[in-house]
Amino acid sequence: MKRILLIALLLSSVIIYSGCDVSTPDQPELNATQGQLATSKFVAIGNSLTAGFQSAGMVETAQVNSFPNLIAQQLGKSDFQQPLIAEPGIGSTPGQSPLQFVNGELVTEPVANPLALLKNALLSRPYDNLGVPGATLNNVLTATSSANSNGNSFFDMILRNPNFGNTTQLQQAILLNPTLIILWIGNNDALAAATAGGDLTRLTDIAAFTADYTTLLTEIRTKTHAALILANIPYVTDIPFINALDGVVHPVMGVPVVSTIAVVNGVNQVVPVDFNPLPTAELFIPLVTEETGVEHITLPGLAMYEAGVGVPDSAALVAMGFPELSASAIQSGMIANGLNPTGQPLPGAVTLTADEGVAIKAAVDGFNAAIATLAQQFQAPVVDMNTALGTLNSSGIDGMSGKFVLLDPVNTAFSLDGVHPNDAGYAIIANLFIQTINGMLDLAIEPVDVSYYAGQYVGKRISTISVEAAEQVKAIF
Repeated sequence: MKRILLIALLLSSVIIYSGCDVSTPDQPELNATQGQLATSKFVAIGNSLTAGFQSAGMVETAQVNSFPNLIAQQLGKSDFQQPLIAEPGIGSTPGQSPLQFVNGELVTEPVANPLALLKNALLSRPYDNLGVPGATLNNVLTATSSANSNGNSFFDMILRNPNFGNTTQLQQAILLNPTLIILWIGNNDALAAATAGGDLTRLTDIAAFTADYTTLLTEIRTKTHAALILANIPYVTDIPFINALDGVVHPVMGVPVVSTIAVVNGVNQVVPVDFNPLPTAELFIPLVTEETGVEHITLPGLAMYEAGVGVPDSAALVAMGFPELSASAIQSGMIANGLNPTGQPLPGAVTLTADEGVAIKAAVDGFNAAIATLAQQFQAPVVDMNTALGTLNSSGIDGMSGKFVLLDPVNTAFSLDGVHPNDAGYAIIANLFIQTINGMLDLAIEPVDVSYYAGQYVGKRISTISVEAAEQVKAIF
């Protein structure tokens, strides 16, 4: 993954930061109350979820609603610094913007000069929000730039080395002498496997994860006096990128099928396409996949389906066991309904099988068990994001749902990429952390008003998703 931002080279002659040493930071007064610590110096460590990433990119209008910034606002902090990016923003694909609606299609647009969009790159100290999109747990300990993070230029943009001594995300957090640290990391250690269609080689080994997490907490505890809050990892199948079609993929006559999305009375609904004129007939679209036992079709798979990949032609239907006359009639019905029967199966890279899902879930369970054990050892509370996201999917939180914007544009808590939260989703996350801060430090910080951020996509309708837009979603993993 090669990107285009080489910000460190551009800024190295401009920014100078001195006065602190990573190994021996100036420490806060030990007689400060816990409440004072919570409102003194707040720093966030993490990945894209911490950075305020939305719709496969970063842009100021979304970053101001990152959960760390929302918490800082509730704490009354006026100098909480983030790597703000002017519109149209910087996407996870080099030279492209975040996802956006254009004439009913979900697309990206070219960004000619990303460097010109950086609003506070000359800040003479590390950012308070150090979340780096695409960061893994090991990256927090070892990555200092795109050169040692698989070409991830978000490390250049956010860490801005060599200006701060070629320091990591963790080391820059220590340089800030934090009194409160929120650490949410590890999602990408499982998510990369899922977004790649179940590539289990991309799962982090649980023993390595445990060792790195131990090192991370040891460094924080020995080199700061900060109050520390952790968060665990949700299941990947609880995000719309993976589960958007779960409710509409079902077997008919032993053939995998999928319904389509239609606008009914101004509302997006799941509506099967009618290929059979008989009123008693089941309505369905057969689906062709390379893999057997497919349980989830990812967002790129939906985009490919719109282009005809996965839509069986008459020959494919006959191979499935349909009579030739029925197969021909079904193909004609597909064409009449605007589909493009190619007979080409959806590749395994855009589907997730039951076995792959079980393996990824087991990895997440292992990661969360390690986090829980180490949290007890290092005396840090854990925000249960795993349960929270499950609740969002099953019954909703604060009136918001876990459905994809295609299915619930009014109440969805997810952004257009189906992976990252939208404004309301980040408000929900902020409140989960605020609740924990209040309990740990005996404070009464007011929660964020989630309803203020609801309805981000009201009036927006998606008719198609470009393959390029869908692929951009997973470019940071």
